[in-house]
Amino acid sequence: MLKILLIIAFLVQTSFLTFALNDLTSKKSNQTDSIKTKPQRYNYLSIRYTPGYVLPTNDFVKGDNEAGDPINFYQSLDISYGVQTDGSKDWHHIFNFPYYGVSFYNANFFDRDELGMPTALFGFMGLPLERKENSLFGYELGFGLTYNWNAYDPIDNPFNIAIGSYRTVYINANLFYEYYINKRWSAKGGLGFTHFSNGGTKKPNSGLNLASPFIKLTYSLKDRPELERLPQADYDQHYEVAIQYGIGAKNKIYTNPNNEELYNDAMFSFSNFSAAFLKQTTWKNKFGAGFDLTYDEMAGATVTFPENDIPQVDQADHFGDKLMLGLFGTYEFTVNRLSVASYFGAYAFRKTYDGMPPLLYQKFGLKYHFKRDIYIGLLVRAHNFSVADVIEWNLGYRIKWN
Repeated sequence: MLKILLIIAFLVQTSFLTFALNDLTSKKSNQTDSIKTKPQRYNYLSIRYTPGYVLPTNDFVKGDNEAGDPINFYQSLDISYGVQTDGSKDWHHIFNFPYYGVSFYNANFFDRDELGMPTALFGFMGLPLERKENSLFGYELGFGLTYNWNAYDPIDNPFNIAIGSYRTVYINANLFYEYYINKRWSAKGGLGFTHFSNGGTKKPNSGLNLASPFIKLTYSLKDRPELERLPQADYDQHYEVAIQYGIGAKNKIYTNPNNEELYNDAMFSFSNFSAAFLKQTTWKNKFGAGFDLTYDEMAGATVTFPENDIPQVDQADHFGDKLMLGLFGTYEFTVNRLSVASYFGAYAFRKTYDGMPPLLYQKFGLKYHFKRDIYIGLLVRAHNFSVADVIEWNLGYRIKWN
């Protein structure tokens, strides 16, 4: 399922939001070509209904659950507040006047006892591919936090291998067509994909994947303006060295084979130091390479299973046994302060142990730069493009020069 997440991350890298530099102007509607005014941003409210299909990506939704029936269908409703960009920034023109906002989401899987009634709060952005006088075709991306799951429990909810935690990440991507009914009202329809996962923070974590059509009704709080795209300025290339430190936690459940009620829900700490040399060549593209030094308490851990007791988990004795050195190449899609980052790496040094991850690893996520070149980040580390190992929360600093 992480393959789908990486595809979504790639889409983000070809078109995501942020904040750029120069003030520009665009034309309002109902004005002649000879009169130009300062563009006005407009806000809107919308409601979306989604009757969808649950993809059969794990045994739980295929029918290995309490009812013994596949979980095939769901429905959801979300209410959104959005803002249409007005042309006052370069990135508005680069992405054909995108929109952004926040949504409150609620879903029903018709299985409250095992899945609960999940609710999400997420931010979204719409990227127009083609604008016409009375319509719009494009795609939309959303990212947020979902809560109110009825998560896996080895005693009370043992079948639910899809969702292992009360909170998960919400990721959504969709294609849409929007028709402008008048200056205030519009109707939208499309096809979307949604993914729920906790990134390996709490096991089990097979996740849920949804595919669905949707319908949406939008009301603008101001008359919709007509927007004119203007060319962007050339980018002044620069180099940078980025240094960051990340932390996270990993989970694994060890169950006594003689008695499933005896289990150890073990947590392991994770930390990472990395440095990279990068070059930004355009407003959007940044390339580089670097290394990361990782401390992983799960590396080399051993487990014993007493006949009638909770499994005993012991960490590796030596500090060096928990260290791994990796080398990576990286690409970032960036506009001003926000970057969407992908890393493709290989372990150059690590101790051999049973159950260790493959030689190659991947990371992807977000970085946001504040003033004075300090940045924060959220990265998912994975292997085989399909298995999430851990979520890294990062704090970093960059040294930048032309």
